[in-house]
Amino acid sequence: MTNTAMIGHYHQLRIVEQVDGGLLLDAGGRQLVLREHLGPTSPPVGEMLEVFVYVDGEGELQATTQSPAASVGEVAVLECVATTRDGAYLAWGLPKDLYVPPAESDGPMVVGRRYVAAVLVDARGERLIGSTQVARHLDYDVSGIAIDQEVDLIVFGHIEAGVQVVVNRCHRGLVHDSRVHQPMPVGSKHRGFVRNVRDDNRLDIELTRRGAEGSIDAQAVILEALEQAGGSLPLHDKSTPEAIAQALGLSKKAFKRAAGGLYKARRITIAADGIRLTEE
Repeated sequence: MTNTAMIGHYHQLRIVEQVDGGLLLDAGGRQLVLREHLGPTSPPVGEMLEVFVYVDGEGELQATTQSPAASVGEVAVLECVATTRDGAYLAWGLPKDLYVPPAESDGPMVVGRRYVAAVLVDARGERLIGSTQVARHLDYDVSGIAIDQEVDLIVFGHIEAGVQVVVNRCHRGLVHDSRVHQPMPVGSKHRGFVRNVRDDNRLDIELTRRGAEGSIDAQAVILEALEQAGGSLPLHDKSTPEAIAQALGLSKKAFKRAAGGLYKARRITIAADGIRLTEE
């Protein structure tokens, strides 16, 4: 039986001996091998190393200084590199690919496609596996999350209410449909901000900051889009919300407020047919 407290996590372990082909590390009552090709070259005995612990193809604990795409309890976007009758395998940055059992997949997986997957320890505590049934494995302890906190998002689904996202690689969140003003396909990554922590510990997320800070962000978006477009955009007060969202990923309200601020600062001019950068 492997040590489930160690599998799939990073640990600071001391080098106790150099051996042929690698190093022996003190893992608290047992020793782990850090193979030569998975770690640094000739570090001194006694030095502490941060290593990731996983299970190799023979079921033995293995240490590496390589960093996988995710550790246990985290979600990442991973490419399927092989399929068999017994499941699929995802590349995640380690020599041993991450196995996805059929029971942890939403359906047949396709080699070459990328999937949003959670990393977990199997029911026996013997190996690391992946799951594309992400919602089942998210962490609902959000005590460390604050309102207005900036967070990283991975899109894992769409429902009538909006876009389902993984927040900071482990929590469940939703960007409400009325707040979505840009394409958010499954697997895409975005920056977001926590607007509300619900009673069920799910998070309401928005893609822009509130108040003056949000307006500053929107102004930066407009200026960048103008520069990329050669100095002018056919956007104005009469433009549809859809046209503004498609061009800038902003709501019409945010666009008007930001454009007004840029006009007052003499960064742009506003005409009936659109906005233009002012001449320096």
